[in-house]
Amino acid sequence: MRRIRWRALAAATAGLVCVSAVLAGAASAAPAAGVKGNPQPEIKPFKIAASTYAGGGVAIEPNGALVVAYGVTTGDGKAVVCLLNRGASTCTHRVTLSPLDGDDMFGIPQVFVTSANHVVVLMDTCCDTNPDGGTLLFSSTDGGKTFAAPVRVGGSMGVTVAELVGGQILFSADDNHDGAEVEAIPINAGGPPAEIATPNARVAYDLGVGAYKGGALVASDYLGTDYTTYVEYAAKGKNFDATGSYHAVGSFPHEQLMAMSGDALLTQETTGSEALKLRLFNGTTFGPAHVVPGTSGGGPEWFTADQDPSGKVFVFSERAFSPITYDLYERSTWTGATWTGAVALGPAIQDDTFNVGLDANGSGLVLGTYPAWGFPVLAPQGVSFGLKASTIAKGHTTTASGKGSPAAKGRTVTLQVERSGLWYTIATTHENGSGAFAFTIKGSVSGSHIYRAVASDLAGYVMYGYSAPRTLKVS
Repeated sequence: MRRIRWRALAAATAGLVCVSAVLAGAASAAPAAGVKGNPQPEIKPFKIAASTYAGGGVAIEPNGALVVAYGVTTGDGKAVVCLLNRGASTCTHRVTLSPLDGDDMFGIPQVFVTSANHVVVLMDTCCDTNPDGGTLLFSSTDGGKTFAAPVRVGGSMGVTVAELVGGQILFSADDNHDGAEVEAIPINAGGPPAEIATPNARVAYDLGVGAYKGGALVASDYLGTDYTTYVEYAAKGKNFDATGSYHAVGSFPHEQLMAMSGDALLTQETTGSEALKLRLFNGTTFGPAHVVPGTSGGGPEWFTADQDPSGKVFVFSERAFSPITYDLYERSTWTGATWTGAVALGPAIQDDTFNVGLDANGSGLVLGTYPAWGFPVLAPQGVSFGLKASTIAKGHTTTASGKGSPAAKGRTVTLQVERSGLWYTIATTHENGSGAFAFTIKGSVSGSHIYRAVASDLAGYVMYGYSAPRTLKVS
């Protein structure tokens, strides 16, 4: 666990009060300057590669390491796999995957971690005459450091979206005039399937794939006169490469498909406020539509969504109106009825294609491309904090205590005091097994003094946690 960045401020230097940590820790020298607001230094975009195209994907190893795959314009196009430790901004290893037989690369590389150190990358290439197609499956058994020779697994439709459904990779591509075609292959496929399915025969301008309890969801939209999004479903155990396995489970007029992940469907109204809508599949149909806060109004904008393994849904948006901003923002929800506040992940004006990889805690990475940038996504941390007595006589003491959520035994917690709009650390302690912590504050100087507790981050996983400020009056 990383210690908090700010050094502690000795009570004598503060000139306000005397403070001691009850659980552990002691005050030390003052920092040169205080801290303004509630900074989150770990949420900072970083460049992965200068030249990319087509987009890419992110997958997560069981040990938390990130595997990033993205397209580059080297020669006829290749895919690069970058391995990233959590909290790091530099690849520990890179490997380049090339098409076969001088083909060109198309579509968006898709990457999955199917088990510890087993990484697969799906890449669309064109245009030789091999009957097994130009879609290639690359496999690695050492965490993405090296890959075996690719296997041809089809390729009549291309690859722009993919999802793991059980032990299969379900994939498809946008702008398909033959309809919403999908293909499913085992993670260790030795070749293409005998057939591919067409769950919806209408022209599919945008396409998304998802999963529900081992079943396959296929979403597509027709952007003709009616602008309608359609969703078909094939239950667990069905042949996902057979058209007859699918049946319609949703039709949403005047809505364009934005994204699909797991059982979460994200669309945008094509009339009215043009807001984003989120719906969740229940095995039979979709629940009510919930408007994603802050997404109405139209304008230049890019969106994507990801449902983490716990079922929580995250929506990421980059927009450029009222106020004008090209930052990437994150909001999350369990049901769509209530949402977290927007979290700014940093400026994203250089990107207009995003892909996401999150763990069950909701932490991970957003990959932006053109060029390739990483936007860390960290889990929130709550900190309760209060004073046993809010008014004490000069020379007396009170206890300041609280609890971190989620609890993390040993995590550093600092006590900060506010002076002239800046916060200064004056004592340090650590959470116990239930997340609780406490400080003893002695009133040495008369007047009102404002305090807060700050729980340290965990690089690549958890944000800094800031409590609400509390005022102590010393008379």
